[in-house]
Amino acid sequence: MKKFAGLGMLLALAAAVGCEESAVDHKADAVRHDSQAAAENVRADHNQSADAVRESTGKDAFGNARTNNAENRADAIENSGEIKADAIESSGENNADQIEKLDNNRAPVAPVVP
Repeated sequence: MKKFAGLGMLLALAAAVGCEESAVDHKADAVRHDSQAAAENVRADHNQSADAVRESTGKDAFGNARTNNAENRADAIENSGEIKADAIESSGENNADQIEKLDNNRAPVAPVVP
């Protein structure tokens, strides 16, 4: 039983040693975070614009515009925002992946021993 516990601890330690994030990982994560925040801002702006269109005709009990034309315009605004936000997120993810890929392609540098 002690052998299994020791083996488990050894495996956990080996896994933890390889999990440190490098500066490049932090940079890639920052790019992802910034693109996600920008995408959420785009979604929020478009949703607010769509809501203003709905408010201009008045809303029914379900929160929809009272006219089909206004509801269709509001839906189109929301869909446009979603498409733009998805493109921003995709671009940010691709940029972050490229950052990580460049770091992984570098040859390891041997430590300098004085």
